[in-house]
Amino acid sequence: MRLLLVRLSLISILSFSLALNGLSTASSSETLTTLVQPKATTSVLPPKMVNPLKAKSITVKLKSAVVFTVKNPEIWRGKVVNSKIAKFVPGGPVSLYETLPSLTLRKKGKTSISLTDGKKTYLLKLTVS
Repeated sequence: MRLLLVRLSLISILSFSLALNGLSTASSSETLTTLVQPKATTSVLPPKMVNPLKAKSITVKLKSAVVFTVKNPEIWRGKVVNSKIAKFVPGGPVSLYETLPSLTLRKKGKTSISLTDGKKTYLLKLTVS
């Protein structure tokens, strides 16, 4: 009985405060459900993991990223031919962890990327869709 009174009081308070704010209260239970549900967020795709020693081309969606799975990430350097499509982000130590080199995708299109470990250069074709 006490729980029922608490629930009814909560629904009454919510309905009253919503009415004060000029919001419609079709049903108290609908209003409560609407208030509790989280809003939808923009969807972000997981990164595409690429080994530049084996890959020759990369096809990826715009809302994703490309991460290069390499040993010694701090020695890798990269250059994107068309920087309007993607940007190379170097890897290495950041505070208490180490990041891998990656590409930040900027817009749809095709371009080429050159990656080097200081000894050998790897050429890749990138398609962002």
